Amino acid sequence: MKSHIKKLILLLITFLFLYLVFKNLNFNQLLQTIIGFELKYIIFLVFSIIISLSFRGLCFKLLISKTIKAPLSDLIPLCITGAALNIVLPARAGDIFRAFYTGEKYKESKIKLFGTIMLERIFDGLCIIGMLLIGIYIYNKNPLAQHMCFIAALIFIASLITAFLAIKLNKTEVIFSFLENKCSNLSEGFKNIFLGIIKLSNNFCTSFINGFEILNYPKKLLYVLISSIGIWAFECVNYLIVIQGFNIDINWSVVLFIIAFIALACMIPSASIFIGPYQLAVISAFSIYKVNKETALAISLVEQAVVVLTTSIIAVLFLLKNNISYKEIKEDIKNV
Repeated sequence: MKSHIKKLILLLITFLFLYLVFKNLNFNQLLQTIIGFELKYIIFLVFSIIISLSFRGLCFKLLISKTIKAPLSDLIPLCITGAALNIVLPARAGDIFRAFYTGEKYKESKIKLFGTIMLERIFDGLCIIGMLLIGIYIYNKNPLAQHMCFIAALIFIASLITAFLAIKLNKTEVIFSFLENKCSNLSEGFKNIFLGIIKLSNNFCTSFINGFEILNYPKKLLYVLISSIGIWAFECVNYLIVIQGFNIDINWSVVLFIIAFIALACMIPSASIFIGPYQLAVISAFSIYKVNKETALAISLVEQAVVVLTTSIIAVLFLLKNNISYKEIKEDIKNV
């Protein structure tokens, strides 16, 4: 019953965004715009998508390099598969799959690896906020927008500092030992229940914090930051290629707004492939530059279609090679 309610809510959210996307839309103009796209740019877009996700694989390799010696030839298709699953499944399923697969293959704690992926997302957030700040200061010098971006940047920096302190001043054993002592006055039945919960929580927190271990190595950390910048630089290139394919003469800084808006939109629960929020995010970003809805929607549809098709093909090949079924992945996600 809960599953049906959840699906209904997701559909309602999706339809709400689709209504906003298609409201007052000129379908003939949209079709003509899509037809006008120069197909030769698709090959450049595919290469750019693969390069961006290859940087993702490199970033992940660097983050786990102190405990797992995994080849890039394994991690790049894994990260591309994770990206495809993030598109078609809810709850960042691709990130969960990455942690599960890597933990199983290299006999490492899945909770620790999930902590590592969360650290990776903090670096993503810093890069996205950085791009948005650059875009605002170059094109739209709105004081309120500047202040909001500055606050968001502080939040991500605070998250990174918190992660650094968590690994440097790991006090989980002290905290949980204190809680165990407090349980000594409870009756035997309650004592055993609470001690079990405390032990489980202790193991979880310790493993998760250990996923931040790369923060102990400043040189590696610099490489992680560079690879994270590489990911988002080529995400920008993706849109620049599509814009060029439509022969649109527009300031390059538009892509900084597009990427930032999409990153926020993808956090909104919706049906598969981020339908609705994704398109509205692109339309909103282009509206800052006075680009009409039909052109912006055409750009988003072409870019998203090529991304979905490219990542899906590589994901299917990866899953077949490793004998992993889509049904198994969905079951694993449900059990998390």
